[in-house]
Amino acid sequence: MKQPRFIHTWPRLMKISDASTYIGTSTTNFQRLVEKGQLAQPLIRGGERLWDIRDLDEHAESLKRKHEVVANDWTGQAI
Repeated sequence: MKQPRFIHTWPRLMKISDASTYIGTSTTNFQRLVEKGQLAQPLIRGGERLWDIRDLDEHAESLKRKHEVVANDWTGQAI
């Protein structure tokens, strides 16, 4: 099997442009997700806003797939 010509390695901490590319959205939408609390707040290093790749991965893992049922703690419980 032929190997890919370029393998991108992502840094642990990313600026908003790289972080938004990593999760596949625009920087504008990325900022909206942060403001709504759907993405982690940035880490601050010397005034620079940075996102941890682990937080971005956690966000991706939390997304549901089309037609996927999301389980919750109340399933099957009487109120």
